[in-house]
Amino acid sequence: MRVSLCLLKMVFLCLHVGAASGDTPAVRDHSKTIPTFQHAAATAASVRLHRHICNMPASPSSAALSSQNRNVQLVSERSLSQPDENGGNNRTLIVTVFGEPLYLEQVTGASVEVKRKELARGEFEAWLRKYRGRRAYEQVWRGVLQRYVQREKITVTKDELAGIADAIDRRLSKVEAKPTIEQTFTPEQRKAVMVAWGRASLMDWQVCRSLYEKHGGRVGIGSLGAWTAFDGQNALIREHHKAGDIKFHHAEIEEAFWQHTKIENFADAYPKGERLKRLLETPPYLRD
Repeated sequence: MRVSLCLLKMVFLCLHVGAASGDTPAVRDHSKTIPTFQHAAATAASVRLHRHICNMPASPSSAALSSQNRNVQLVSERSLSQPDENGGNNRTLIVTVFGEPLYLEQVTGASVEVKRKELARGEFEAWLRKYRGRRAYEQVWRGVLQRYVQREKITVTKDELAGIADAIDRRLSKVEAKPTIEQTFTPEQRKAVMVAWGRASLMDWQVCRSLYEKHGGRVGIGSLGAWTAFDGQNALIREHHKAGDIKFHHAEIEEAFWQHTKIENFADAYPKGERLKRLLETPPYLRD
């Protein structure tokens, strides 16, 4: 219960901060939004902060989230070892990403069994193909993204981090004191969470701008500030596929994977033209 309350505080705080900036679209369902660098970096920072604030013990999942600088890890909702009825391993290899294997069981979460009961057989099979295609895409993009950030030397400098902290100080000075859930944070804790989120958002924005400058295409913004240069990241994935860094071993998953690159709705807002140009010219923390 204590953990859930702390997570609720974090979500409330992030929504409040985003709304204060004036650049955040209305909140919508994020179940189909493509995870970006913000989901990896901000989640890792937030878990560490939550553990400090809520006195949460370290867990294997949070330890995995803190390993962003190691070799790419394809994390699943289930164990990598999927024992069959005879006690052996029964895993189906679907793709290798920079030599790292990804198995069918890793893109088949617990929600699959719930859907199996809810949908008719034909509907379930169609849903399952899309679901696995999306999950495979997310895992593949995670590996591609990590190498892109390293190759392009995309990072947040000390000056930029100081700028984020200054922007947060200005924002906090304008916030009227109200009896809200976020007041259970100390000022230092509240600022630490906001700085971590701001840093992750800036990294996300830099990746998006870099991909857009190289490949153009559609750009989307999530309601919590996630930036996605969807066509740009798809072009990058195709480059690695052509180079042999991504190898599919399962025809059905491969088809579902490439179908996912054609989706229309991958964010909450889609700036274009002059507005997109302005947004990509100025880092988020300087638009207060």
